Amino acid sequence: MRKYTIIVVTRNNAEGLERTLLSIRQLDYAEKEIVVIDGASSDRTMEVLEANQDVVTRYVSEKDSGIYNAMNKGIGFATGDYVVFMNAGDIFAGSNILSLVNASDGDIILGCESYGGQVRMVKPQMSLYDILSVGINHQAVYYRREILQRYGFDESYRLIADLKSVVEPLVKEKVSVSCIPEILAVCEGGGLSKQRWKDIRKENQRIIEEVVEPFYRADYLRFSRISPEMLPHFAVLSAFRSVYPMIRMISKVLRFFNKRFKHIPLD
Repeated sequence: MRKYTIIVVTRNNAEGLERTLLSIRQLDYAEKEIVVIDGASSDRTMEVLEANQDVVTRYVSEKDSGIYNAMNKGIGFATGDYVVFMNAGDIFAGSNILSLVNASDGDIILGCESYGGQVRMVKPQMSLYDILSVGINHQAVYYRREILQRYGFDESYRLIADLKSVVEPLVKEKVSVSCIPEILAVCEGGGLSKQRWKDIRKENQRIIEEVVEPFYRADYLRFSRISPEMLPHFAVLSAFRSVYPMIRMISKVLRFFNKRFKHIPLD
């Protein structure tokens, strides 16, 4: 039976931490450890941690430089075969989630999640292009610990270092990725990554430029590669559903001219 490390990151969200720890209590899977990384909270977070000492394996409370710095700290305490991250306030979608994940094999296991009431779906198989286009939420990603320890989270990224933590080992080591097309986590909405979509787009392109091999890079950057079926899930456009008809029309026009004038590049 595999062991799972659940790393909970929190700062001044005692109520959310209580909900997350209650969700962890309800899991039916025994082989797990819970590590809480607190960013020196000034609310009653320490009271919550003390009241849940029977659940929490280890906790640290000290200042950090951001969520990915806190997540990197948590990696150093992980001893499980697989690691998953939860923010305070996020919950597992059911008591059987770790049992469900345990039935799947892969260096990285991706699942669906409900984020702010909207469901982000994964397909039974996800290509690199799918992952870059759809994005991830780390609450529904299970990393083999050795992979996570090698790559961690690039703290120079402020919004989607978790996406890079999946893409980079996939490109550089061809790690195996398994997908579970079921909701694994229910997450609170309103995070920075949802509010700063322009910055997400820049960081997404930066991942492509830094990680994707030059031979394939141009294809990933071509706007015409975004299919209508993918648009409802595309991370950057998900907040602008009203522009889908225009996007589809432009995409069709580009494909039309690209077919008839192949000597003229789209770039």
